[in-house]
Amino acid sequence: MEPLPKRTSRISETAAILKEWIRAGILGDVLPGELVLKERLGVGRDTIRLALKLLAEEGWITPSLKGQRRRLNAKPPPPADGGPQEKLPVTFLSPNAVETRVTLLEMEDTRARLAQLGHNLRYLSPNIFHLKHPEHHLENLVRSNPSAVWVLFLATEPMQRWFEQKGIPTFIYANPFPGVSLPFVVGDWEAAGFHAGLQLVRQGHKIVGIMEYREPLAGLVLNAKGFERALATAGNEARLVSLKDNRTPASVVRCLKLAFSLKERPTALVLTKTSQLITCYSWMLSRGIRVPDDLSLVSMVHDSWFSDLLPPICYYQPNTKLTSRAIADRVMELVETGHATGKSLRTPLDYFPGATIGPVPCGKRPGRFASAKES
Repeated sequence: MEPLPKRTSRISETAAILKEWIRAGILGDVLPGELVLKERLGVGRDTIRLALKLLAEEGWITPSLKGQRRRLNAKPPPPADGGPQEKLPVTFLSPNAVETRVTLLEMEDTRARLAQLGHNLRYLSPNIFHLKHPEHHLENLVRSNPSAVWVLFLATEPMQRWFEQKGIPTFIYANPFPGVSLPFVVGDWEAAGFHAGLQLVRQGHKIVGIMEYREPLAGLVLNAKGFERALATAGNEARLVSLKDNRTPASVVRCLKLAFSLKERPTALVLTKTSQLITCYSWMLSRGIRVPDDLSLVSMVHDSWFSDLLPPICYYQPNTKLTSRAIADRVMELVETGHATGKSLRTPLDYFPGATIGPVPCGKRPGRFASAKES
């Protein structure tokens, strides 16, 4: 297994941002208090204290004195050893507090190439991805976190449109919504959905459930479109049943109960997030529901621990090396020129057949699950 990329020290990242604010005159002559900086930067108080200590040691600010605010030195110190000054980071904006191994690997080329130019890759996960109107929060976020480029991961439509309207150098690490012209690199989820749908249709499946987020995401919309195209080949009675979860195990269970309570229940289920798989497997095991005898499963995403599952899950996986290289090319062009001239790219996904797709079960309700009223 490839090692995970090392993240930059949170203390050094915080110190670098404070230096940029000092150079830009954002902080004035007297530094705000630690609590104010903590809120503006979204880091812990210990991180703030250590970052301020580092700045004092390097001569950017005055040392800490009891009862007195730290002040800026009249002139910032020159770069150490005549080297280049630290530059603004590239900020990766994500709804996930901890990024998956796949995401980190796909961003590794970008991280390494940024480091060569003196830029850091910073990860932020503010709790704003569920908001219908995130504009005010984005204003504060961008103002508090000066960045050379913003990378949007699984961003909602209002978020994508806000960054585009503001003219901020931005790259979308996902599908753009219709009408959004920001540069992007993403797997071809519509083609993958069409391929997966055909695998199910060939086994006789006509009613397929798909687990989706409550907030619309462009990639899931395209994925569902691919499934609908495939199911259309099976006749008018075939359909895709959308099951909305809110990223919690309890909501996934509610979706499963709803699916199995339908008069014409789905005979196959499509998963769009890795954590859904654990909940589905454990819940179905507790009900005596067998995969694929009672229900077929296919995952549009993957993770390394999938290899430990029995039966092995059918899933799709992007070409990490191709995706990583393409992302790095476009982000680096944004960093160096402020705009991207390279074409956006949809990369093909590889299919791993596993053993979780089988024929449609013969009419009976699976296992001990009898109705939606069963707890």
